Formats: sequence, C-alpha cells, structure tokens
Amino acid sequence: MVVQKKALMESLKMAMPGIELGNSTLSGADAFIFHSGRIYSYNDFISVAVPIEQAGLVEESIEGAVHADEFFKVISKFPSDEIEFEVTEKSWVLKNGKVKAELTLMDFEYQTRLEGVEPAEDWVDLPEDFTDGLGTCLMLNNKTPMAGIAVKGVNMYSTDGWQINKYDFKDVDLPEFWLSDKAVTELLKLGKLNSVQLNGNWVHFKSVNETVFSVKTLQFNKFPLDAIGKVLAISDNKDDGLHGKFPLEMFKAIERAVPFSIDTVGKPAIRLTLSNDGVLVESERATGNYAEKVDWVDTMPDFEEITVYVEPTKMSFIAKRSTEFYLLKQVLKSGKEAMRLLFVTPTSTHLISTMDVKK
Repeated sequence: MVVQKKALMESLKMAMPGIELGNSTLSGADAFIFHSGRIYSYNDFISVAVPIEQAGLVEESIEGAVHADEFFKVISKFPSDEIEFEVTEKSWVLKNGKVKAELTLMDFEYQTRLEGVEPAEDWVDLPEDFTDGLGTCLMLNNKTPMAGIAVKGVNMYSTDGWQINKYDFKDVDLPEFWLSDKAVTELLKLGKLNSVQLNGNWVHFKSVNETVFSVKTLQFNKFPLDAIGKVLAISDNKDDGLHGKFPLEMFKAIERAVPFSIDTVGKPAIRLTLSNDGVLVESERATGNYAEKVDWVDTMPDFEEITVYVEPTKMSFIAKRSTEFYLLKQVLKSGKEAMRLLFVTPTSTHLISTMDVKK
C-alpha cells in the first residue's frame, strides 16, 4: 500500500508526547504502536492515541510496534511524499524512490498495557474556552510542590504560593483533577479539545480530530484548593484598594530593570513607587542601579504615594493577561500587613503577593 509522508509525519508528531527516549525502564516507552486502527504512544505518564486514518494508513489491520526515534527519522528523511509500505511477519519495509528501509518490529505486550488506559464511553463536553483557560493559568518554571493546574466544577486554578491564577467557565460541571505543567504544555499543542473523561488516576481528553490524549493525574486532595479559596475570598473586597490600569510601558520598564534587580530571599525584586505623577520603576545592586518614570495613561484618583516590591517574572506573566489592577492591603494571620496586586479580566483572576524587602 502507499502512505502519504506528510500525513504520517503529522500524526507521529501528535503521538510524540507519549514517547520516552533515553533511559526509560519501561519496555516500549520508546515505541510507536499501531493497534486497533490507531497510532499509540505510552510512557506510563502520558498516552496518545491518533486515529490511523490521519496517517493515511487506511487499513486498520496494521498491527505492530517500532522504535519511535528510528521510525520518525527514517520517515522524515525520505525525499518524496509517497511511501510504499509493506508488512511482513517480523518487520515493516518502507520504500521511497530508490530508498529502502526495513524496521524490525518490537516484541512486548502492548495490547494489555493499552487496555489499561482505554477510556470508557461517558465523555463530558468541555467548554469552548477550555484551552484558553489552560494557557491563561499555566505558570512557567513553577518548581514548587503546588505546580500544575487543578480543575473543579466551573473553575481552573494554579499557584506557586506567591501567585494565584483562577479561570472561570460558564455552564459546566467538570470533574476534579490536577494536571502537571508538563502535561498541560503538551495538551496545548493539540489545539481545541472537545471532551474530557476521568477514569481512575487517568484523565482523557479528546480533540476535534478524535485524537485521545491521556495523562496520569496528580493527587487532587493535595492541591491547596481550600487555602486558595480563602485567600481569594479575602481579596474579593476591592472597594478599599487602589484601582486603575498600569501603563503597558511600565511592564517593559520592569524588564529593563531586571539586570540590576534587588536580590531578596533568592528572588529578584523590582521596586515600584506609585504616585499621582506616575510609576517609578527602580532596581539597584552593588554593580549599579536603574530608574525609569512611567506616566499613567488613564486619570488616577488622588492617593498617597505607595511603594511595593514585585518579582519581574510574575509581572511579565500578568502583562500578557491584564493591566487592570487593585492594590489591596490585607492583614495576615500573624497580624502583619501585606500588599497584594489583584488583576482581573472578564474570565480570570490573578493575585500576586508583593515582596517584603528591607531597605
């Protein structure tokens, strides 16, 4: 039979998140598995099932597993688009013009493994903006035990202890699960997701082209959802805080100030002095200092000068989502006052703790 190289490559790329190359101890974690009309990958953390028709392999009887790295590289190097695909008992023979490659089939029990991650029929429809929510809440380089995105009912959450992100959906009742940032990053590559299913410790997602992305969930009961809810509830009273819109130029000034950022408790800090005249962005260290004044774009109410310290990476995260802010003064359990920046959009909430820096 003849296989189209472009279509096959696209499907292999979609299955790639479930491939584990290198020193995996799981047999077959480095394999593309052709089984029951789909191309599978499985590495004990992520499994992807791509409909075989997407690859141009219209014969659903194709069965077997090949080393992913070798198979992908051979296909990608073929000079033309039409590949002659011949199946033998122990190998697949691929011909492309004058080029010929034979790949030995791998011998391991993949059928039983794939049955263990097979989704049932009871899918739950996802909201149209589900992937928007993932992209909105995903925090890069979150190395804390709280890293990842938790979903429950109509909401999606992420936090690193200093920052809380919450996305609101409408008219849905999603099952509760907690995904790692790695899984979320791979999910976003699939584009629009249609439905979800929670099955034991696996959660399955189905895309518009019927690709199924399955991932092992984290322990939902260990995600600090109750603590996040309490903090957000305290921050819900915005009337007592300063409200306005930061100029976009301020976020650019913060990035320019980073080379001289103040080092505090292992985190870089930038000083913002807010006044009726604008925002003064400053940083300093032994090697030098930086200062830049940014004017307000919109008229601000009269207020007394306020100084806060912020982490530049968190402000960069916010700059892509919202400039509308509330500066809230809150009393912690210890009795100490703390300043928090609350950013809002029609669908999301972002709460950032400012930093306590001794001058």
